[in-house]
Amino acid sequence: MALMATDSMKLIALITMLLALFAQQAVAWKTHYLDWEIKNATFTRNCHTVTVATVNGKFPGPTVEINEGDTLVIKVTNKQIYPVTMHWHGIRQFQTNYADGPAHITQCPIQTGGSYIYEFTVNAQSGTFFYHAHIDWLRATVHGALIVHPRKKLPPTYGKIEREIPIIIGEWFGIAANEYEKSFLNTFLPNEAATTVTPTLNGFPGPKYNCSKGAQVFKVEKKKTYLLRIINAALNNDYWFSVANHQLTVVGADGNYLKPFTITYLPLLPGQTTDVLVHTNQKPGKYYFGVNVGPVPLVGLPPPRIPALAMFEYEEARSSASPVTPRFPNNVTLRPLDQYVKKLRAYGESTMTLPRKVHKDLVYTIGTAWVDCIASEPCVQKIMGQIQNITFQDPQHTSILQAYASGANGVYKTNFPDHPPSLKLNLTAPDPHYRNGTRDTRVKMLNFGDTVRIVFQNVFAAGILDHPVHLHGHDFYVVGRGYGIFDPAKDPKSYNLRNPPAYNTFGVPNGGWVAIQFFANNPGVWLLHCHFERHKSWGMEMVFITKNGRGKSQRLLGPKHPLPKCT
Repeated sequence: MALMATDSMKLIALITMLLALFAQQAVAWKTHYLDWEIKNATFTRNCHTVTVATVNGKFPGPTVEINEGDTLVIKVTNKQIYPVTMHWHGIRQFQTNYADGPAHITQCPIQTGGSYIYEFTVNAQSGTFFYHAHIDWLRATVHGALIVHPRKKLPPTYGKIEREIPIIIGEWFGIAANEYEKSFLNTFLPNEAATTVTPTLNGFPGPKYNCSKGAQVFKVEKKKTYLLRIINAALNNDYWFSVANHQLTVVGADGNYLKPFTITYLPLLPGQTTDVLVHTNQKPGKYYFGVNVGPVPLVGLPPPRIPALAMFEYEEARSSASPVTPRFPNNVTLRPLDQYVKKLRAYGESTMTLPRKVHKDLVYTIGTAWVDCIASEPCVQKIMGQIQNITFQDPQHTSILQAYASGANGVYKTNFPDHPPSLKLNLTAPDPHYRNGTRDTRVKMLNFGDTVRIVFQNVFAAGILDHPVHLHGHDFYVVGRGYGIFDPAKDPKSYNLRNPPAYNTFGVPNGGWVAIQFFANNPGVWLLHCHFERHKSWGMEMVFITKNGRGKSQRLLGPKHPLPKCT
């Protein structure tokens, strides 16, 4: 009888384990059906009432939470006047290239009254991501958090988390963002609306701004740990993030784990996401947290250097307690940023040892240049963005992916240069090699399986800034960074190929260079661009096309749903 009881217990244990496995698989295989309308709604921020494009009338849009392995099926219907597309920032879209979203790169825009269904499965990825419109400047208000929970448990570095709190950094304009964009296309400076640019947290500027209703309040308990999933969805500025009297423990970025380290100020470039832990180990009270502009000089008229703030309020805090305000570095100080970057190391399953020899060893200059205006533009020359001294021209009436898949001729050229015309540069004044750029639609072809290394060299043409470079369809490893002119004989010797951090968006430093490395293991058409929206509008972008490999698992698949018609 004892043996039978033991066997029965073993059988029950086995069945329980199998049921648990099946339950995990059922969760992992869940399909989420969402129905979104991109429609206008009216909001007031910083005393400016503006009608803006939104997702289902919300700013920011609804938070999407799924599990690793889940599938998203999102019907997007355009009910406002501007054409629109949606991009799922940081999601690699393996074999679902048509769902990636950048206008005229992977699809034509959804016109007013039209719809498109984005369908993709999030495999082998988890962490903090976001979605946003990917045409003109609509992402100013058409964006939201996309949280992918891991199939496995979070690493021990995250500890026991009391609660997760998504925080989206945004920017509010005094006029519709697309109207604001127009002033950047033909002139160096924006129009008078620049004076109304206001940073926001989850859509609100907080108590330091006029016409605000006080701070968003997040109740917290003493001696607990809170995971902040911070997303920089802002268009044109870097930001410092800080919590008054509390340290921040960085544990992940762009959906990849980092070796934990503690800081006071967190730099975030547009397009970056970062997971930080806040330990509520201070005296019970009220503590503001938020963002201020930095960490590099701004182009044109800056927004007010007034922080956007929200509040952590301890449960035990007295109602009469005065809130403590965080401090931020000076926005022209680069030292805290450099110290932060030096601490970045991969952790756990995000750790990768990279090969020193690569198939494609590329050097790309990036910056701004003066470009001749075309007949339809009210100018002779204007400032444009450039990579390799080329201002990228989006194709019209088609997309690069549709042209590539159909074999259409004349849409793009395949001779994007591997190296710049010169690396004998002047980084303190306009450089003659890069003062005048050209317009073109060129792509770089890659073979499936290529190991690709790119050094981005910042150049001084019409001015110099950092550039948050974002690569679609891939994570890349940041293997090197420095100031001055990249030295191809000396600098590669210092590359970190053992545990470099993985990102999808990273900054080319002001007056310097950064080296990244990635594997071309995703067949299709992938945009690379500066995530400052003004720079992308100026053409600071290019495209990689990765050819098919062997077998169906290494091939570009067709669209799952009918694409929007090209006009």
